[in-house]
Amino acid sequence: MPNLAKAYIAVIGAVAATVLSVVAARWNPENLGRFFLFFALAMVASAMKIRLPGFKTTISINFVFILIGIALFSFGETVLIGLGGALVQSLWNTQTRPKSVQVAFNAACLTVCTAAAFWASHGTLAMLGLNSFVAMMVVGACVYLALNTGLVSLIISSAEGCPLRELWSSCYEWTFPYFLVGAAVAGLASAASHGTGLGTTMLVVPVMYFVYAYYRMHIVRAVLDNLSNVSQEHETVLAGASQGR
Repeated sequence: MPNLAKAYIAVIGAVAATVLSVVAARWNPENLGRFFLFFALAMVASAMKIRLPGFKTTISINFVFILIGIALFSFGETVLIGLGGALVQSLWNTQTRPKSVQVAFNAACLTVCTAAAFWASHGTLAMLGLNSFVAMMVVGACVYLALNTGLVSLIISSAEGCPLRELWSSCYEWTFPYFLVGAAVAGLASAASHGTGLGTTMLVVPVMYFVYAYYRMHIVRAVLDNLSNVSQEHETVLAGASQGR
């Protein structure tokens, strides 16, 4: 691994460690039972993951629970949801055994993304004097999406020497529709559940499962279409070479 990639991982790890130290210092959950139930649902969601074409990484629907956590839970609770989701996503039902550095980076990355989305959404609303779930979801989703895709693209670019702009564009293109639908579901669930418990939020799991199943089918179809196009191009080249003999 290039030194630049190692330095980048170290920086993200240091930022994540700082965030977790803040979480430990300010840990004061209002309702542990409510949090553990939501945390368990988020871990189930983290196991529903999709591998992006052309990337050695996956996305899952745990970001929906992170966004809901931003609206309904404290900073520390929301960060732990992001951290736990990253570990489940990295270790559960993997095709190959992940390296420890990959698991550590994924955990650090989601920790930083979750913290940044929480601070940005709450800080922006406080600065503007607003009290709007819609505004909170929009700010949180935009920050989380931009930072998550950016951090992942940057480590791949640093490690493999690929153009950052092309990687980020491709990652954003694949993830944006998924994040858009998920953010809308998170916003509706947060607004419906505020002050009424987590009953409505639990309905997010079956809803997002259908979104996950559809998006996974869409990606598989896109990959198969791409392979079919490549195969047809090869056949055309071979046919042309045969005629030229």
